[in-house]
Amino acid sequence: MSVRDHFPSAAARSELQRHGLAAFAPLWSLATDWHEAPNERRGGWSGVSRHLLANGNSIFVKRQQDHLCRTLRHPLRGIPTFYREYLNILRLQRHAIASLEALYYGDRRDAGHWQAILVTRALDDFSSLDEWNMANPQAAPPRRQSLIAAVASACARLHSHRLQHSCLYGKHVFVRCSPAVPDAYGEGDVRFIDLEKLRQTISRERAGSHDLDQLRRHTLGWNDADWQHFALAYRRQMALLRR
Repeated sequence: MSVRDHFPSAAARSELQRHGLAAFAPLWSLATDWHEAPNERRGGWSGVSRHLLANGNSIFVKRQQDHLCRTLRHPLRGIPTFYREYLNILRLQRHAIASLEALYYGDRRDAGHWQAILVTRALDDFSSLDEWNMANPQAAPPRRQSLIAAVASACARLHSHRLQHSCLYGKHVFVRCSPAVPDAYGEGDVRFIDLEKLRQTISRERAGSHDLDQLRRHTLGWNDADWQHFALAYRRQMALLRR
């Protein structure tokens, strides 16, 4: 049985080691309830569990089997979709684009099956943009507008690197529930999740056009005035990032 273990940092390895979870086998056999029931497709399955560590921190343990995607480097055999997501998390970190915090990625071949695990820190102080909008329909204009501008700024930074999320829905954009400065959101209060389909495109314009069309069609709670404010903030930030 061949196993590959990847840790993004020594700190991540050390943290998981303290809880006996710094290897594939204990993570694969971890007894937790499904946070998201396993999704069966592509000839395999993929599911997410939430696990509370002894220090009070929560992690998400994503496990999958024979859940593969084809890439230019692996057009026939493919790779686990979690491996692509792990690499994309690291890619966003290199560009100082806020996302999930990866703690571990591993995969193995077992009895002809390709199994993979991705561990990330839970975004306990965040909620999805959809959830935030539904919970704060009467938010004061300054608070609402600062959040919209923060999301626009994060999107602009993503697209300035010609990176296309490819599944940019309101449920995949997370915002901090309580920013450090009350009612004043910044780009650092935004996180992108669900990065399996993120890819680099030939231009900023193509990445932005695709993602922003998706965001508008799949986000709850913003009216026309909100979208106009978003568009203005996005254009301003893109202009600054081009300098």
